[in-house]
Amino acid sequence: FVIPFFVWLLVVIITTLVTFALPESFSSTARIKIERDQPDIPGMTDRGGTVGYDANFIQTEFELIQSEVVLGKVIEDLDLSREWGKRYAGGDRLKTSEAIALLKGRIDLRPVRNTSLIEIRVFSEKGEEAAKIANAVAEAYKEHRQEQRMRLSKGGIKALEEAFVENEQKIRNI
Repeated sequence: FVIPFFVWLLVVIITTLVTFALPESFSSTARIKIERDQPDIPGMTDRGGTVGYDANFIQTEFELIQSEVVLGKVIEDLDLSREWGKRYAGGDRLKTSEAIALLKGRIDLRPVRNTSLIEIRVFSEKGEEAAKIANAVAEAYKEHRQEQRMRLSKGGIKALEEAFVENEQKIRNI
């Protein structure tokens, strides 16, 4: 009975010391809703009758969120290369690739069960920094998706205009 008590006491003391020795860490979470792109024209679906079905849609969006396009925008908007350079590189500005690697290590993405939501969880030594980064990642992803949709819409409009001109020419030639 005495030996297990001393082992337990030793474990409690070591655990307490380690807990106090570790630096503080904060996390912040932002949630975003993701949706598959829908065609502008009702009834336009792929051969299976579904609209753009992709079995790996969530994983694809996770990869997009962690891409250089999205994270590079976050690093640029928050000037993390300079900020983290002061903290981790002796004042020298970090390369974008180094900052992206650091940022990827601080991000945890998870689907919210039975929803079309994704949680973007960010860890940092500073609570305010974690919140800013989580919100910036969500915003950069949203902007990227909007740009993609705009390009697709413009491409669709251009194709329709070309078809209109072509059909107009055919009518004139009749």
